[in-house]
Amino acid sequence: MLAPRHLPRLASTVGLFTRYGLADFAREQGLAALVKEDRQDRNGSGGDVDDAARSFRERLVELGPAYIKLGQLLATRSDLFPEPYIRELSTLHDDVDPLPFPDVASIIESELGATVEELFAIINTEPLGTASLGQVHAATLPDGRDVVVKVQRPNIRNVLADDIEFFHELARFLTDHTAAGKRVDLLGILRQLERALADELDYRVEARNGAHFRRALAPFPRLLVPRIIEGYSTGRVLTTERIRGTKVSEIPAAVRNDHDLAVLAEELTRAYLQQIAVDGHFHADPHPGNVFLVMPTDSNPETPAEAATYGKNVDTPSTDTRIARSEIEARLVAPPAPSMLEPKLALIDFGMTAHLSVSLRDQCVRLLYGLSGDAGEDVAELLIEMGQPLEGFDRVAFSREINEVVAQAYGSDLSEMEAGAMLNTVIASSYQRGLRLPADLTLLAKTLVHLGGVTRALDPSFEPAVAVRTNMSEIVAERMRERLSPHMLYRALSEGADLLTALPRRIDVITRKLADNELSAKLEVPQVAVLVEGLQKVANRIFSGLVLAGLIVASAMLLPHRRALGTLGFLIAGALGLYMVGSILWTDRHASRSAAPRVN
Repeated sequence: MLAPRHLPRLASTVGLFTRYGLADFAREQGLAALVKEDRQDRNGSGGDVDDAARSFRERLVELGPAYIKLGQLLATRSDLFPEPYIRELSTLHDDVDPLPFPDVASIIESELGATVEELFAIINTEPLGTASLGQVHAATLPDGRDVVVKVQRPNIRNVLADDIEFFHELARFLTDHTAAGKRVDLLGILRQLERALADELDYRVEARNGAHFRRALAPFPRLLVPRIIEGYSTGRVLTTERIRGTKVSEIPAAVRNDHDLAVLAEELTRAYLQQIAVDGHFHADPHPGNVFLVMPTDSNPETPAEAATYGKNVDTPSTDTRIARSEIEARLVAPPAPSMLEPKLALIDFGMTAHLSVSLRDQCVRLLYGLSGDAGEDVAELLIEMGQPLEGFDRVAFSREINEVVAQAYGSDLSEMEAGAMLNTVIASSYQRGLRLPADLTLLAKTLVHLGGVTRALDPSFEPAVAVRTNMSEIVAERMRERLSPHMLYRALSEGADLLTALPRRIDVITRKLADNELSAKLEVPQVAVLVEGLQKVANRIFSGLVLAGLIVASAMLLPHRRALGTLGFLIAGALGLYMVGSILWTDRHASRSAAPRVN
């Protein structure tokens, strides 16, 4: 049960889903029964849905950073929320009052061990941006490099700790007591929330992520990831090279006329598919605010390809740290840089990333390949393999529905077909049919939706389906070559040697038990219990019918000689017959209702 001290917060949290136009949703998911419905709410379901969705987003911002991050994760659940709410949650960000600069300077000095004047040639006292977790200032290093400095707000960890503890208990409570909790992997969503907050509260994690993606994206010379200034970064202060560019959502028409931005859209798509399918570690927040178009006339740092090709204004890392080694490796694997007159794309903010296990990575590769290749039956079977079927799940109906969704999308205009939107659709169908999917799959869908928005902003005629299908074919071939690499062959031989070494001992144990008549086998068939229960019901009904028939025959034989006793026997037989018929009808009807799938 929920701890008593969390009960008031339960009411306010569940109140988010019983008001702001979501009262029907709350009743369907079993949430409305947990609190008294607020009939005075100004944003009830009778109002405008767009205004209600906007008020819902604004209320999450008021509740603080933990709820903001929760809302960003819920933006991936198009299977749960109506489209207007998903649209509002996708734009969720916090814009709070800035910290006074003396407080910012105090944190920087305590973290970096020197005064602000000693650390920076120039630092702007007005922030470039503010958020509930931290704020960013522009600065210039003593060597002339332009940087941005992100500083964490004081005591923010203590503010979030109680929220996370409450979310833990709430997730377990809803899993046990609500329809939504049984159908949705709430604990998986909470683990995503915890990982995201833990990463964003420790800037060393974001620094490692930034260095990793600069190295991972080095083979794509038109993608720029700013370098981490390691000596100026700690757990609460993060310093990176400054990017100057235009948000992809604000690209002027003249720029599109002068430059072929389809090349950038294609390269960005290939880079993300590489992250998802090969590396298993991808940037999970590529929304238009984190991707900038960098023009040749802008003053920006160099990509690893430019550093390796032109070698100007580039310092060689002098320390032997993980981030320094990553920078050296990035230059070694970078291809020759394209013309300096071509535009590039810059990616920033690596606080939210996702890791896929090897098995889930393989499944995602097959899933994306099936979605982009009109393989609906394969997609349905793979989703069942990845998910957890709940009681009442209809495999045949689910497969038919997924096949229709994929076929309909594949038959539409290729320029309108996006892997992220299709993945969201099949996730929603899975939820409705009673198939619980891993929470990581919704984060992948969100990433692909954002990626589709960025590529569409770069080139409205870009065809995501063609790009995914073409690049996935190349990636599958690359993964096959990777499995034939010397390292993988050595691993397979090592595991085979271990098996051969243990095999004689295992054969000896089996034969000894067989000789001593101690070998036994255990076969588990889940349907046997149901079959036995059904046979018992049939046997009981047959036996009861025989007893009733015997009673009727005996009463008929007694009637000529003992009329009173025969009549009593007929009355007893009639009463028993009516009871049996009523009992059979009641139990059969109750069983059919219990077995019928519920669609919320």
